[in-house]
Amino acid sequence: MKKQFSLFLGAVLIAASLTGCGKDDKPLESSQPEIPQSTEQSEESQTEQQTQEQSEQGSSDSEQENTGPEQGTLFNAISDFNYEAAQEGVWQYYFSGDNGETYDKCTAFDDYPDSRVRGWHPWTGSYIGVGLNDDMEGFLELNTDGVSRDWSNQMGVLAFEAPVEGRYVITARVWNPWSQPCDNFTFKKADGTEVLSVDMSEIVDNYAYVTPTDVQLAQGELLYIFCNSTEGSWVSAYIDCTMVYDPQDDSVYEVPEVEAREVLGVDPDFGKTAEHNAYQEFDKNAADGSNCPWLYASTVDGSAFIPAAEYKDTDYGANEWFTESGTGMGQVNYVEGEYLELNTPGNGGEVMALGFKAPAEGTYTFSGYTFNPYSQSCEVFHLSLNGEEKAAIDIADYTVKPNAFDVEITMAEGDVLYFYCPSTTADSWVSAYLSVFVNAR
Repeated sequence: MKKQFSLFLGAVLIAASLTGCGKDDKPLESSQPEIPQSTEQSEESQTEQQTQEQSEQGSSDSEQENTGPEQGTLFNAISDFNYEAAQEGVWQYYFSGDNGETYDKCTAFDDYPDSRVRGWHPWTGSYIGVGLNDDMEGFLELNTDGVSRDWSNQMGVLAFEAPVEGRYVITARVWNPWSQPCDNFTFKKADGTEVLSVDMSEIVDNYAYVTPTDVQLAQGELLYIFCNSTEGSWVSAYIDCTMVYDPQDDSVYEVPEVEAREVLGVDPDFGKTAEHNAYQEFDKNAADGSNCPWLYASTVDGSAFIPAAEYKDTDYGANEWFTESGTGMGQVNYVEGEYLELNTPGNGGEVMALGFKAPAEGTYTFSGYTFNPYSQSCEVFHLSLNGEEKAAIDIADYTVKPNAFDVEITMAEGDVLYFYCPSTTADSWVSAYLSVFVNAR
């Protein structure tokens, strides 16, 4: 019995030895249960597995921590302009009706028919807000209506939302190209802390850089940027703002040189000696020239002129004659100087015209200024006599200073010389400005 048991045990050991020698080969399928590891071996394997999982988790956490912007990342309000959602992304768009104490969301994006102006507004049809204007390339336009019928001094507000907590440096250039009555460009945190304020009253002939300024922001905290009106009138202020996250060197604090800018036009002289002055002789009682030599009319193509239908002292700072459809012309208080404002709703629509009726036969000298302070889509003021164009005075590029003109025209008694400035783009409103002084030669 012992001998048989010894033979059997030896056979088992030999089989086990042969099986162990085949460990580098493909494992064979077996119905035999696996032999459990010892408790010591199992605990060691568990420890190794836990260490590996912790290492992987640490790597994942590290990747999450590094998802924020790198040091020195730039966030530019123009290149990062958000066309899709007004309150998503780092740049957002609001408006305020209480001088920047509280802020409401813009809800409507308008791409106007001429595609030169597009941006975010409180609601559809409003021109207040923040957007892009092709006539001021390289800047965002922030619009304020100081005489809104719904709110007091309603203004567009640009906001920056910090993607992560940290230090940001405000860099920007700002401009008040139309010399409008605007206050400061203000940079204000949501808690009311004013971070930076830039006086805009003298930044007219060219843009200026702001002093680069640090601001500490929590993740998700908003920095509001706006420019108010000081006289309750319309303001279009311009800004190109870049927020720099945690810059690595001090070069961000260096202020670049302002590029030289050619300014077309002349300094106007409204005290010129004249027998007739279109602004000073503006007639609120009659549009047909029955009281004075001046007529207020409309035309579509410059061949026929229809006297205006109604005079109004408006609540937005204008004394105007209007057509039956509501297009107007007259004196305004929101453009400095003795100009008459002549409006047209767009190319192909009715164009307001100023007429001068000759009190006697003779040659008359017409001098004065054409001015396009809002850089709108118009090219020339046409001077038309009996359906014939006598002169065309450039206006398009005279946005800071007016263009001076001086022409002589021979007229019969009762002839009417009309001045009118059409829009060059369909559905694009134009407010063109004109001063006229008349002397008989």
